[in-house]
Amino acid sequence: MSKAVIDKDILGWGDDHTEEIVARYDEKLEVGKHSDLPQRSFDSDVAKYCKANDCVLFTGDQRAYTHFFEAGIKTIQVSQYDWYQAADKPVYLIKIID
Repeated sequence: MSKAVIDKDILGWGDDHTEEIVARYDEKLEVGKHSDLPQRSFDSDVAKYCKANDCVLFTGDQRAYTHFFEAGIKTIQVSQYDWYQAADKPVYLIKIID
């Protein structure tokens, strides 16, 4: 994957981990700060964007993966990547496999 999308609910975590993210991915995109990912983007729209643009998604939403299936994606990998201390919740990494 060449790009990383940071979901709106963990933008602070994304800011704290910018160096790490840009070291692993070509580009860091943030929901609400990118023109193709407006602030009130539905999870299914974020999933479609990730599919069309070769992105992974970092999110704190434990159900976000379901919207990848709604977007026509057959196989994904979901892992707990980190813990967002400020929000006291996990950070999930969703990768499109197929």
